[in-house]
Amino acid sequence: MKLQNRVAIITGGGRGLGRSVALAFGMEGAKVVLAARTNEEIAHVAEELRSLKKDALSIPTDVSEEEQVNHMLKRALEAYGTIDILVNNAGARGPIAPLHEISLAEWEQTLRINLTSAFLCTKAVLPIMIEKKEGKVINVATTLTPRPNLTPYMVAKAGLIHFTKQLSRELKDYNIQVNAIHPGVMDTRMQEEIRKAGAKAIGTDMFERLKEEGILHLPDEPAKLVLFLASRAADGITGEYFSFDDKEVKFLISRT
Repeated sequence: MKLQNRVAIITGGGRGLGRSVALAFGMEGAKVVLAARTNEEIAHVAEELRSLKKDALSIPTDVSEEEQVNHMLKRALEAYGTIDILVNNAGARGPIAPLHEISLAEWEQTLRINLTSAFLCTKAVLPIMIEKKEGKVINVATTLTPRPNLTPYMVAKAGLIHFTKQLSRELKDYNIQVNAIHPGVMDTRMQEEIRKAGAKAIGTDMFERLKEEGILHLPDEPAKLVLFLASRAADGITGEYFSFDDKEVKFLISRT
């Protein structure tokens, strides 16, 4: 078991990549804490894990709100006593529109969900990891290729990549590894919403073509990359950004 008795918090754990990561972690022996705003979804994933005789806890949490994050951490510690792994997966695509049509409220909300949430969750767990000089933080970002009319989302995710690199240097003396991934183009609800916006809105028909050609991959595949980074096999890796679209990355996880 790659994560036997390790305690992992997964934000945005109710569907898509978060659900796949939760199931992968559970099958490798982790105790899984699921955090998201939608209680029904994370409760269902927790029940899936428990039906497989795995340990799981669902805690409804808006991870862009500090008080709720601290409450979530308190409940997780009451249940499991420590935190070993944090997967900052919570995100939302935000508005699909030209920048000049986006309101300040939409801009700030998108950055808050996709970037500030990672800051709040990481800030909450770091004292625990620093004290025991061990931990893993994995941030789910996106491609570095610009996407028209998705500027708030793309800027937030680019900030998350640099947040990863900054934090890895800050924590280098504490044996805490911090990495970011781009999970590739997955067949999830977010991609469905982007496809519905149409080629005119996003400046490309790429997502529609990928869907038609059956190239969109299921989130179970990039979940293997997250599992690798959470495992002891990745102890020497920190401050890196991995794209699941990279053939070398796919080869790496195929060997683990």
